[in-house]
Amino acid sequence: MDVVEVAGSWWAQEREDIIMKYEKGHRAGLPEDKGPKPFRSYNNNVDHLGIVHETELPPLTAREAKQIRREISRKSKWVDMLGDWEKYKSSRKLIDRAYKGMPMNIRGPMWSVLLNTEEMKMKNPGRYQIMKEKGKRSSEHIQRIDRDVSGTLRKHIFFRDRYGTKQRELLHILLAYEEYNPEVGYCRDLSHIAALFLLYLPEEDAFWALVQLLASERHSLQGFHSPNGGTVQGLQDQQEHVVATSQPKTMGHQSASRRRPGVARGHVFATGSLIPGPGMRTLCSSILGPL
Repeated sequence: MDVVEVAGSWWAQEREDIIMKYEKGHRAGLPEDKGPKPFRSYNNNVDHLGIVHETELPPLTAREAKQIRREISRKSKWVDMLGDWEKYKSSRKLIDRAYKGMPMNIRGPMWSVLLNTEEMKMKNPGRYQIMKEKGKRSSEHIQRIDRDVSGTLRKHIFFRDRYGTKQRELLHILLAYEEYNPEVGYCRDLSHIAALFLLYLPEEDAFWALVQLLASERHSLQGFHSPNGGTVQGLQDQQEHVVATSQPKTMGHQSASRRRPGVARGHVFATGSLIPGPGMRTLCSSILGPL
């Protein structure tokens, strides 16, 4: 057996070992792989966003309670929009309400509609399962994916357990996307975006939501995650221009410290594309045209 065959055999075994840990489930693997130990009870340690805290949470402040009540009251408005989608899908009211905040318990159904996940599943019956299984057998990035999955949203109750259900689903989605879109393959920012979808959508729905967000003609955010980083570089160049003209003091400070505004911002742009805001909207519009 030559060196190439030995290396190939070792790599195949490494890939199989990683997959096996996820198949076995939570607490599989060696002690150093396990991550934080779960609490006996999460009842008083989890906030309304699903974040697990190390100590018992204090009672809600008046402001926090008001925010939660406001979100609950908004749900009925979003349900009404979903019920009459043809009327609202291109309306200013939808945009305004989105910027105010989409209630958490309506995000799953709304994202499914906005990203046409049901249509994608109907057009591609069984394809996700095929790509997922192929990824398990042949992924070139499985070590990176495994490492990033282990550090994604670990404070959220859904992702706290190492090799738990949601981590396994996240691994599956990233392996399948590597097969679906070899041009992008895998980059670390994808794990955060896919995990966000998994908070509100079933596994296959989350996969097709990721596909639509990155690769569809309407959203086309693939440039944020392509290997050459063309879109991110364009945004960084534009940011340097904006900072120099509108915030000269900030530019002076960065020049004095020998830091370019674009340094270490790739991850922020790549994941921030999901977060509405005037700054991101202005910068993206400069490169991509009106959003």
